[in-house]
Amino acid sequence: MTTKQKQNMPKRQICKPSPRKETTGIDRLYKRVGARKVSFYYQYPNGSSETLATAITGDRQAIAEAERKAKRLALDINEGQVIAGSVADIIERFSVDIAPTHYRDQSKDGLAVRKGTYENLAKFFGKMQPNALRTVHGYQYLEARAKSGAPAKANKELSLMSTICHYAVRWGVMEANPFVGMMQNKTDKSVRTVTRSQIVRFYLWSLKQPQTFRNLGCAAMFAYLTGFRAAEVRPFHVSGLSAAGVRVINAKRKKGEDEVSKLREWSPKLRAVVARARQTHKVERMYLFANLSGSPYSRSGWGSVWHDAMMAWVSSNDGAVKAELLVTHLEYFSLLDVRPAAITTKLRNRDGDAYDFAAHANPATTHRNYDRRKEKKAKATE
Repeated sequence: MTTKQKQNMPKRQICKPSPRKETTGIDRLYKRVGARKVSFYYQYPNGSSETLATAITGDRQAIAEAERKAKRLALDINEGQVIAGSVADIIERFSVDIAPTHYRDQSKDGLAVRKGTYENLAKFFGKMQPNALRTVHGYQYLEARAKSGAPAKANKELSLMSTICHYAVRWGVMEANPFVGMMQNKTDKSVRTVTRSQIVRFYLWSLKQPQTFRNLGCAAMFAYLTGFRAAEVRPFHVSGLSAAGVRVINAKRKKGEDEVSKLREWSPKLRAVVARARQTHKVERMYLFANLSGSPYSRSGWGSVWHDAMMAWVSSNDGAVKAELLVTHLEYFSLLDVRPAAITTKLRNRDGDAYDFAAHANPATTHRNYDRRKEKKAKATE
């Protein structure tokens, strides 16, 4: 090989390029772009530095969120205090800095619900100064949301606003939380009582239907036999099937509480339902009630196919039913209604394991929210 050929050969890179350092427009805050991650760090006057936020290289959304968080923290450091010009600022700070660790539910559905709540709160309170908030503003919010047809949702949204204000007090932005101890909107508690007969008839009907509807029918019967929540049934993994029975981790618990494993011992009917659910899919799936692509249904996706299945089932007995009135039909029920029906059956039968079946930390919760018995039967004292 000649000298000229050697000079024309491409040179091999023998070391990784140094991360690129960029300014951010905020004093002492810099952006470092590396091969694997993007970092935002603060350079102190004494020469030391602190990484304020990071994101994976190439993930534009994550990088934008990291930059927003880092800039806010850098301003806090520069000013020696929390910078919050409006209520919208503290709502955004809570959503970015606190919510990811404050809430256990970080699912796509959970994030979407909270995002909608942040938007509603920001529309009403956003332009106000934090220290200008008063209790009367909370009542005005409850009244406005009630007039728009969402009285119950307003209660939950203001509860979140109260949590945000607690943190704002902690940050030194507010002197006190004005939304503590408020009277919430009164709401009519709508309870749909579902019978075992309804669930069984839907299940038997579904076995003669196409794959998707058959899948939902098996899920409904599975939920009734196990008493599992809808959020535990939809993504149920086949690894939860064992020789001892059907096992799942309790999906509803407060942050910080230990996980509770719920085991349902096998019964002939439970074995039959599980076997039929697995036979519903042409190939073996990781999720017992998977969609056609093999993935677990999202909450919205499940709601869509469930509505179609219910419409087909109810129409098979009542051809006059209209789609917009389906949810008011006596035969209609949702997967959320199945668990209360199962717990009610256990209580009616006076089974000794009724409270373990419900798996509530406080037995009072079982009776307050899940006991749908219309008749309370007992023996005479003598």
